[in-house]
Formats: sequence, structure tokens, C-alpha cells
Amino acid sequence: MMKAKDIAWISYDAKDFEAMETKANEVMNTGASGFGSNLIPTNVLLDPMLDLVPTYSKLLPLLPGNHGNDMPISAKVPVIWEADLFTGNSEWTTGAGSFITPANNWPHTWEVTITQGQFILTVSLSKRELNYWPEQLESIIRERINKAAARTIDAVIINADDTASGSGNVNGTYSGSPYFTQQDNGIRMVGIANTGVSIGTFDAQSYLDVVEVLDPGYQADLNNLLIIEPSNIYLDSLAFDEVVTLDKMWPQATILSWILSKVWGIDKLVARDFPAKTNTSGLVDATSGNNTKGSFAVIYKPAVQYGFGQPLEIDAFKVPGKWVDLVATMEFGFAIANEVAGLGKTVWLWINVTL
Repeated sequence: MMKAKDIAWISYDAKDFEAMETKANEVMNTGASGFGSNLIPTNVLLDPMLDLVPTYSKLLPLLPGNHGNDMPISAKVPVIWEADLFTGNSEWTTGAGSFITPANNWPHTWEVTITQGQFILTVSLSKRELNYWPEQLESIIRERINKAAARTIDAVIINADDTASGSGNVNGTYSGSPYFTQQDNGIRMVGIANTGVSIGTFDAQSYLDVVEVLDPGYQADLNNLLIIEPSNIYLDSLAFDEVVTLDKMWPQATILSWILSKVWGIDKLVARDFPAKTNTSGLVDATSGNNTKGSFAVIYKPAVQYGFGQPLEIDAFKVPGKWVDLVATMEFGFAIANEVAGLGKTVWLWINVTL
């Protein structure tokens, strides 16, 4: 015979059910308060994984202009450059003392506006897929989403262009849905506007040509320069004698490591989503047959200012017995300071490279 303590779990007062009325023909579902929604975790976040987006990114760790998380939709952020050189001084030895008005040698300052772009990715899984796949499937997918977010961030900094005039977009035919339309003035677009430099035949000297057209202040600041190129340009560069031999490239020599991380002292980044082929102007032409040339970019790293309005979030929406949707969202924005406040052109695009 049941004892009182065995049935205590069904001893409720009538008032406990006052807010639990159902509609006609309503079934217990994940959205019905008191009839299922409390049992289903609609927001499932694996916090350790959500910290990995900047780590997975190849580009962000190289850029110092990070304004962090929780930025507003649009924010003006200050940019401060170098102060001028000192002038000579002399000891005061005679005469009445007087105050000397100092020269205006303060650092050049400016501000750029970072506007947040909105990004979303959905991965749908059937419940049965989850039932019979290894337990770590959901974790694996979440990791892949983090990597996709990092890749998107790198790609948008390189290719951003919200120009809606068809072939005027640097990425070919315009469509409102791609990632690059969420921002404007990415590295390639700014580089083309700065008048891309035509190379023609590509050799090791081409990288030195990059440096020679930069403003003098950047030419000597090799630690703050970055070459960004697609894989086909990178593979071509591996064959150059000047970047292979130890006597010319020291520890960066590819004859030892097979990885060329610097050329002539400048960092190199191979970007998966940097277009491998463009037209002679550096644009991805809407007519694919016109894309027969290569290109690569060089940037002054501090010129890129960026931050997150909303870090990556992954929400799980579940319908029992049917499916699970993992919906990832983030808001990310950046701006490139170019030809402002005594600062010269900070992005150059080398175009018309013969492949």
C-alpha cells in the first residue's frame, strides 16, 4: 500500500493550476508555458567554445585596433598616430626669463565610425541524427560554427562592399544576402580606390615594390605592415629563390620550414577568401571569363579598427522527435582609417598580376 510520502509529489493546491489553462486542441509543446517549455533548454551555450572566435581568426590577432565587445550600433572611435620629431633646445644663460610658446607637435588624431553588421548562420539537425550519432556531434558542430564565424570576420574585413550597383561591387554581381554586404570599404575596396598598382610579371621584387610606394613613415615600420594574399599568389612566391634560401631570409627561409611567414621582414597572411582571380582592375568581374589576373594587398595594421556589438551566440531551438536548429548570430563592425589627419594611404592593392 502506498504511503503518504510516496504520493506527495501530486499534492498541489488548486491555485497551482490557475495559470495553466490550455487552448482548444493544444498539445504539449516546447512553446507552451507550463506544458513543456520549461523542460526544453531553448538557449544552450557552450561558453568555452564561444571564446575561440578571435583565436580561430587568422587576421584579427594581427590587428591591434580592437575595441572589444558590447559596442553600440554605431560608434566613433578615436585614432591617435605619432607625435612630430623633437626640436633642438638650448640652455638659458642670460637675459630676462620669458615663456616660450611651444610648437604644435602633438600627435595627429582622428576618429573613425564603426557600424555593426549583422550576421547569422543556421544548422539544422534531425532528432534521429542526434540519436544515433556519437554524443559529441553537437559539440563538433558548435566548434565548426565558431570557425565559420572567424572565417566570416576575416573575409568581411577583406571583401566588404555594400555597393548595390551590380558590377560596381568588388565581389562581382551584387546580392543583398552575402556577408560582404553588411559592411562597406573593406581592404580590397579601399585598395582599389587608392589606385591599385599594376605589377604584371610577379617576382620577389614585387614585394619590394609594395614597400617603395608606401608613405615614408610606413616604409621603415615593417612590423606594422601586413601582406594579405590568396593561396595561388602564395604558392607562386614559394618558388622564388630570394625567399627560399637561408642566406637571404634567415629563420623564415622556406627551405627549412616550407612555410613563408614573412617576406623581406613583412608579415604574410594567406587568406582563404581573398579572391584568387580578378580582372585587371582587381575586381571580381561578374563575367567570369574576365577574371584572369591575380592580386594581393598590403595594409598598415593599426589603420583597421574593429569590435563586436554582440559576440557570437548560439541558440538551440528544439522540436522533440523532429529536429534541432542551432542558430548562430553575431554583430561585428570595422573601419579603416585611410588618408586622415596627416596619415597617408594605409592600404595598397597590387593588381593585374600575371598568373
